[in-house]
Amino acid sequence: MAQDVRMTERVKVIYDRRGEIFDRSQIPVRDTIYWEEFDKHPDDIRAVQFAYGFSRFLKEKKIQLCEYDLMAGNAFAYTFNTTLPIDCPLDYDPHFRAPVDIDPMRESREAIEFYGYEEGSDDYKLMMDFGIAVKNWLIKHWESGHIIPGYERLLKIGYGGILAECDEALKTLTGKEAEFTRSMRIVTQAAIDYIGRYEAVARQLAETASTPEYKVNMERIADACAQIAAGPATTFFEAIQLTWFTHELLYAETTPASQSFGRMDQFLYPYYKASCEAGEMDYEFASELMDCLWIKFSHNLHSYQNVTIGGADMNGVFMGNDLTKIMMQSSRKLQFDQPTLCMRYHESIPDDIWEEAVALLKCGNGFPAFFYDNACAAAKMRMGHSKEDAYNYGMVGCVETSCPGKEYAKTEVLRMNWPMVMELMLTDGKSKYHEDVIKPFTSRDLDSIETFDEFYDWYKDELLKFSALAMEAVNRLDPMLPETYPSPFLSILMEGCIQNGKDVTGGGTVYNNTGISTCGQADVADALAVIKKLVYDEHKYKLSELAEAAYNDFEAEGVDYSDMLADIAHCPKYGNDDDSVDLYVKEIVDLLFAQADSTSNPRGGKFQMGIYTVEDHAKMGVRTGGLVTGRKGGTALANGFSPEQGKDVNGPTAMLNSTLKTDLTQATNGMVLDLKFSPSFLATKEHTDALRQMMNAYFKSGGMEIQFNVIDRETLIAAQKDPVKYKDLVVRVSGFSAYFHSLIKETQDEIIARTEYGCI
Repeated sequence: MAQDVRMTERVKVIYDRRGEIFDRSQIPVRDTIYWEEFDKHPDDIRAVQFAYGFSRFLKEKKIQLCEYDLMAGNAFAYTFNTTLPIDCPLDYDPHFRAPVDIDPMRESREAIEFYGYEEGSDDYKLMMDFGIAVKNWLIKHWESGHIIPGYERLLKIGYGGILAECDEALKTLTGKEAEFTRSMRIVTQAAIDYIGRYEAVARQLAETASTPEYKVNMERIADACAQIAAGPATTFFEAIQLTWFTHELLYAETTPASQSFGRMDQFLYPYYKASCEAGEMDYEFASELMDCLWIKFSHNLHSYQNVTIGGADMNGVFMGNDLTKIMMQSSRKLQFDQPTLCMRYHESIPDDIWEEAVALLKCGNGFPAFFYDNACAAAKMRMGHSKEDAYNYGMVGCVETSCPGKEYAKTEVLRMNWPMVMELMLTDGKSKYHEDVIKPFTSRDLDSIETFDEFYDWYKDELLKFSALAMEAVNRLDPMLPETYPSPFLSILMEGCIQNGKDVTGGGTVYNNTGISTCGQADVADALAVIKKLVYDEHKYKLSELAEAAYNDFEAEGVDYSDMLADIAHCPKYGNDDDSVDLYVKEIVDLLFAQADSTSNPRGGKFQMGIYTVEDHAKMGVRTGGLVTGRKGGTALANGFSPEQGKDVNGPTAMLNSTLKTDLTQATNGMVLDLKFSPSFLATKEHTDALRQMMNAYFKSGGMEIQFNVIDRETLIAAQKDPVKYKDLVVRVSGFSAYFHSLIKETQDEIIARTEYGCI
């Protein structure tokens, strides 16, 4: 039985006052300073210019410390228009997520200028086509974040140790490599000085503290800052404080996009154990500190700050500890959408860890998601990771497996809208949802296609060609990043960058792959099943008739589509253990994996495939027209690797069987499988035992990831109608959790429409 948990009084003070840190005046500070520093250093490479901007920003940015704080540091909201070709306003409400979006046409123009492509050339057309495809959500593209920095190494050597590594490397590096490492030295010294600013403020507050307890708090922070500014962590408090400071600095360098932590319960545990044995702290104080860390995470809304817990070693021995439980208890107490909490799962998981996980699941916020060690490690080894590194994997952002401190894989750089490819084929590029016509590579007279296999081959060919276009465009953008948008601070936290004299964006670390992910594979499988049955097997409709009906959203004056919709409803649907439709998903995933696996990138790696959607199944759906499945245009596509919402009618076991027909170790960039259970289902031990047995069977049969929304449809509908009343409601979306009120309506509708299971 999981223990009861509650915030202590001093944590509650911090919790109740957490909204006071927001400061709208800070938003434009970063970009203003960066642009000024660029102008001051016109002869330096971009990485050095960025380093000077970062250094000055840390000297001038606001820091905030209150006497009641147990830990120092806060992440303010900023603009990041210098970091990437994005569109971020100079002012917005910092209580909400920054309205940041990629500017695809600016990015394409910058690439054309960088390479000197002539207007009208094939290279020019490639980049412009890519920009239009991204603008219209045929392709999703995002460069920043989605990485696990090397916290474990940092805690062991400190910023002083990193500074020494820079000095040693600079003895032999020359030319541009030396300049890149010089940029890393500048930001390392800036980090040391920044922590020193906190020490000074803490000592001042200690002198004026209103209570003896607050004086102790400030002295503890000041002493820790004095040690970790340049030195390694020596206590649990120093380790957790240095971890937060580093996270805060990463968010000062680049857009807040999935800077993740990897196995936090593992790399912090030696400090926890030593501090407890030395009598410096106990379980309760460690819990208070973790609560405070979670509160700091909560300021970065909807930002995919992923913490990985649990997991077995290469011999199948589960490695959970006190911190594994403490972290789940913090999520249970505080009920925030951040950080995202992922449990590395193995059938050897101890009962006490499982019970804590169940207690957290019952809260309904979607934590933790579960990842099977053997499948995830196999996927990493498939991408060239050593066995040791593969079994040390952590989760990035939503569900992307990554090697902490050694891997820069751009996991969110590409996502392909599978259903839109079919829409373009059936309409010859015409859409109600965007102005630009995106023609298929081959236009066809629909009714001249004589067999289903001919149509199916056409679809696969179009999907592969659009994927190839996307990968080629990203490969063109890759060499630009270290020259135009480098990340020197992130680079010091990644193994090899300092010694190689390469920015992390330029192949400086150990593993350098590139992600390409999918969206809407269930929609496409169901559409193929409709076309095969109704056009080619039963000859009930012409392909052009289905295409026209889909374009019209099955609503046109003087046309009755009720019989057609009834026929579509009786076609096979993915997620019901039916090979006639499930195997389309398997075949196309196999095809795209082979394409990605055989495509290299300029950083010495290759492409890796993901089967997850974040919130893009809704965002892509908003721009995708009607489908022959009966889905209306402008509505969400299928979530992750899950079936179309509400179309899996044979229960969770059948749905899992459909999933397992695909080799999931091909999801080398991660996968999502979402199930929704009614809260009453987890009310008894009999049911939670059944859930554990189902998970064990699923994972042993080839499963990789599974996550749960434990909430009823009625609550979601009420929350949509009254967002103020349900402002603290957190739900699982697709690989991450978020406040329900913060989601776009299309995402809310999609979650409401998911099949709700009441049994296994």
